[in-house]
Amino acid sequence: MTVEDENDVVIKKKLVVIGDPIGHSLSPVIQGAALKETGLDGEFVYEKVQVKSDELGAFVELVRTREIFGANVTLPHKVAIKPLLDKLTKEAELIGAVNTLYYEDRKLIGHNTDGIGCLNTLKESDVDVIGRKVLLLGAGGAARAIAFVLALNGVKSFVILDMKIESAKNLADELHEKTGAYVVPDDSVHVRDYLDSIDILIHCTPIGMKGEKENHTLLGEKDFKKKIVVMDIVYNPQKTLLLKEAEKAGCKIVEGLGMLVHQGAVSFEIWTGKKAPVDVMRKAMIEALHD
Repeated sequence: MTVEDENDVVIKKKLVVIGDPIGHSLSPVIQGAALKETGLDGEFVYEKVQVKSDELGAFVELVRTREIFGANVTLPHKVAIKPLLDKLTKEAELIGAVNTLYYEDRKLIGHNTDGIGCLNTLKESDVDVIGRKVLLLGAGGAARAIAFVLALNGVKSFVILDMKIESAKNLADELHEKTGAYVVPDDSVHVRDYLDSIDILIHCTPIGMKGEKENHTLLGEKDFKKKIVVMDIVYNPQKTLLLKEAEKAGCKIVEGLGMLVHQGAVSFEIWTGKKAPVDVMRKAMIEALHD
């Protein structure tokens, strides 16, 4: 229920996304569209707020006291915010980073929806991950989130490749230790050596992103001799050069836009208890990207 003061001014529950910087965030676009579509825009408002590192503690108290109802968290606070919370979900604990805050049973809880967003995008594209061999190209924060959630949902075999071989090894060791998955780490220059033995490739680096790297890809059409599933978590452009090359080779492709929308949808459902209108959120996102 919304609260009204004596002047009949509706006080909406405040949802926010925080980061530093935060101006680029498109979360208000997709969350605003979801609130409007479900008729909850009279009860909730979603905004972006710049929060600097030395302000993080004060911000957490605003959520704890319910002045802020819930929040998304982006760089550089995803890791730093953990010790300020009362509890982490299993996903956030394993991933080691938080992107969603909510209050439950008098506790401020940190969750991570990035990996779930990837999993739900694959499911939406009719890609079954159970028992599949997955190659993650990149070993940063996004790859980490994806790896742990996929391991929790039936993937038992991974190849993790990164330009920094130590990053690949560290993630591989932790993933194996915590989930029991079989993991092969290697340098990303060797990616072609693994393409015939995997089922799903998920690209988790900025290569192909709009701007300087837009016309770059680590793999071309001729590299895909086996028809695998290729997902790129880069969402701008909507179809990266990697996906175009994979599609020409006959591979099933999955666009990164879906991951962004689905991770936001999970947050929306946690806060509101309502099913997220994923198609509406995606449409709003596409329109924002093409403005």
